Amino acid sequence: MSLPRVAIIGLGQIGGSFAAALTKRGLARVTGVTRRAETAARALDMGILAESGTDLKAIRTADVVVLATPVRTLLRQIPEVAPLVRREAILTDVGSTKTEILDALRQANSAATVVAGHPMAGNERAGLDGCDEKVFHDRPWVLIGDRRKAALLERLVAGVGALPFWMKSPEDHDLKVARVSHIPYLLAYALMGTPADAIRVCGNSFRDATRVAASDADMVMDFMLTNKEPIRKSANELRERLERLVRMIDRGDAAGLRKALIRARALRSRI
Repeated sequence: MSLPRVAIIGLGQIGGSFAAALTKRGLARVTGVTRRAETAARALDMGILAESGTDLKAIRTADVVVLATPVRTLLRQIPEVAPLVRREAILTDVGSTKTEILDALRQANSAATVVAGHPMAGNERAGLDGCDEKVFHDRPWVLIGDRRKAALLERLVAGVGALPFWMKSPEDHDLKVARVSHIPYLLAYALMGTPADAIRVCGNSFRDATRVAASDADMVMDFMLTNKEPIRKSANELRERLERLVRMIDRGDAAGLRKALIRARALRSRI
C-alpha cells in the first residue's frame, strides 16, 4: 500500500516539525515547498522530506496540502494555493488564529475538502532551527471542518502523537486560544517591561513566566493582529481577576486569598 502524499507549504518550525514527524514515522511521503531555495535544500539534507523545492505546482498531486507559513503570509497565499489543490485532496493549515483564515479558505472556493487546523505546540526557536519531530506529542491539534471527509488528516495528526480536537467554529477557537495562549504572550512581554534592576534579582518564577518572550516577533505579531477582539475580551477578563486578587491583598483577606491560591494550585495540577 503506497503512502499518502503530503505537501507542506512553509518549512518553519511547525511545518518542518510536521514534515519530520511524518517522514521519520513512515506515515507519508512529504514534499516541502518554500520561498527560499536554500531552505528547501537544507530541509532535504536534514532528511525530513522526500522532495522539496520552490514551485507551488508540486502540490497538485498531494493527498493533503498543509499551509504552514505565518498567518498574514498564509492569508495572502490562499487565493494562489487553493486552485492548485485537487478535488480529492484535503487543504488545511496550522495557523494560530482561525476566523480570518477559514473565511479566506471558504472564499477561495477550493474543490478540495477544507479543514482548518491549529496544533497547540511549538517552541521559541524560529525556522528549521526549531524543528522537533516530538513537539506534537500529547498536544491538542484543533481541527474545524467536515470530520467525515477528513479521516486521512485526522489519522496523520494522531500518528505524529498529537491529540485531534474537533471544534465547531473558528470564533470559539479564537476566543479559547486568546485566553490560554495569546494572553500569556502579552503577559510575558508586559513583564519584560519590569525595571532592569529588579530583573537582575529574578528567580525561576520570572524566567518561567517570560519564557515565550523569546519567541520570534513576527510570528507573535501575526496571531496578535489577526485576533484583536478575542484578545481584548480575554485581557479584560484577566484584568478583572487580577483586580480581585489585589483587593483581597489590600483588605488583608487571608482566608479569601488562601482559598483562591489553593483553587489555582489544584487547577494547575490538572494541566
